[in-house]
Amino acid sequence: MDMQELKKQARREYIREWRKRNPEKVQAAQERHWAKKAAEIAAKREKPPENGVLI
Repeated sequence: MDMQELKKQARREYIREWRKRNPEKVQAAQERHWAKKAAEIAAKREKPPENGVLI
């Protein structure tokens, strides 16, 4: 196994352990992400089309 693979594997393991220790932070981050996506979609729906063509 080369050094790049070992670094990737170590990072994945660290993140996996961090997520186990911090489920509330993981959940909060997911909620922020999806709230942002929902706001983007809502803004896109409210904005009139630039060229006058509805999609």
